Amino acid sequence: MNLRLVSGGPHVTRGIGAALGRAAIGPLMILLTGDYGTGKTTLVQGLARGLGIAEPVRSPSYNILKSYATGRLMLVHADLYRTRSLADIGELGIFEIMTPDGILAVEWPGSYLPPAADMPTLTVNMSMPPAVPGQEDASASLRRIEFNWDDNCPGAVQEVLRALAA
Repeated sequence: MNLRLVSGGPHVTRGIGAALGRAAIGPLMILLTGDYGTGKTTLVQGLARGLGIAEPVRSPSYNILKSYATGRLMLVHADLYRTRSLADIGELGIFEIMTPDGILAVEWPGSYLPPAADMPTLTVNMSMPPAVPGQEDASASLRRIEFNWDDNCPGAVQEVLRALAA
């Protein structure tokens, strides 16, 4: 299934993430793609808030991996921009630290991180729509968010996404 939303700014993107977090059940892998500055970490910040995680969530660009166990479900947040192969990812131990009901949010998954066979996957592609001539300032904070999932994605997550698009 495929669904597209437009976010009007970071607060809206966090709100979308929070709605996902409230509906999420694990295990769930969320693969986030998009250029720099499109809001991938912002969406994960909302996801964490929806899971009840109070501590600040920042991009794990330099540590590559950060886990948060203080919410309703464990959240593992990874940024694989600096990895170059499935072997690199294997050395991180991402799947080993996941709890069976945890959420794995992966920025920059690359083409070498396939969805885990036993883990439902939601793919999120974020982009900036082209600026509208004469309205560049107004359109600067807009983001397109495209969600793709298959039948094994939790029904509650699918329902939230459909409600957000309505």
